[in-house]
Amino acid sequence: MGELVTVKPSEALPIPAEVAAEMQQMREALQTMAGLLRTTNETMAQLQRQVRLLEKVTPAQASALNKAIRERAAQLCDLYAARGCDKPVAAAIRKAVKPQVQGWDDYKTMKEIKGRAKA
Repeated sequence: MGELVTVKPSEALPIPAEVAAEMQQMREALQTMAGLLRTTNETMAQLQRQVRLLEKVTPAQASALNKAIRERAAQLCDLYAARGCDKPVAAAIRKAVKPQVQGWDDYKTMKEIKGRAKA
C-alpha cells in the first residue's frame, strides 16, 4: 500500500481519443490555474511590501516637519521682504515637497538600510 507503480508505455492500456482529449483539456486548465495562482501570489507579495512602506508619521514627526516648514517659510519671507506671508509660503513648500516624497527612490540608501536590517 502507498507504493508508486510505474507503467511502461508498452504495458499501458489504450485510452480512447475522447478521454485523452478531456485529459489534455484538464491538464491545460490546471496549467492556466497554476499561472493565475502564481500571478496572484506575486501581486499579494507586492501589495504586502507596499503596505509595509506606508508607515504613518508619528505626531512627534509631524510636529517636527511642520516646525521645519514654518521656520523655512519665515526665513524665505525675511529674505524676500514678504512680511505676513508665512502661511502661503509654508503651503507652497508643502505642495512642492509632496511630489518629491511620493517619487523618492534612492537605490543606494535602500540597499544600505536593507543590509543593516539583515545584520
